[in-house]
Amino acid sequence: MISSKVFQKTLQELQKHPGVKGVVVTSSEGLPISTTLDPQKTETIAALVTSLVGKARSVIKEMGEEGLKFLTLDAGKSEIQIAPEQEFVLIVLREKEE
Repeated sequence: MISSKVFQKTLQELQKHPGVKGVVVTSSEGLPISTTLDPQKTETIAALVTSLVGKARSVIKEMGEEGLKFLTLDAGKSEIQIAPEQEFVLIVLREKEE
């Protein structure tokens, strides 16, 4: 598994991109591994997003597709970008470009 140090460096690099409000790396079970957000918000987002990823994977499987690669939630002025991997989920919260 990738070390927490590597995750933290990646989060810091992602945080530098324009519009990025926060980045969370969570285990596939929803346990936060690394974050740029406050602990309470991190726990809530990690739990909700990993639940959503599980449901999305079920839909993809039902459709007979290979697997879930990436998921974007459009929330008007902002969006949540989700990259699920086998052992972890990368979550980026960002403001949409105008």
